[in-house]
Amino acid sequence: MSRTGPDTVAFIYVNKTNGVIRVESLETAKHIDGNPEWKHVSTIAAHVVLEQILRAKGKERNLIIKHILS
Repeated sequence: MSRTGPDTVAFIYVNKTNGVIRVESLETAKHIDGNPEWKHVSTIAAHVVLEQILRAKGKERNLIIKHILS
């Protein structure tokens, strides 16, 4: 498992035809950007958002995830 710094960002994409979600690093996001199959929906501070999701419960957790994907 590779370790990342606390300021690691994640780029989130959704496939326009089937809704598949991809979470990519900067390096792989460079290759996906501009691809008409994938829609960039969010860029997040990975550790911050993961902590928010893990601490949240029920509706709050669902709202965080919905916000990331919209």
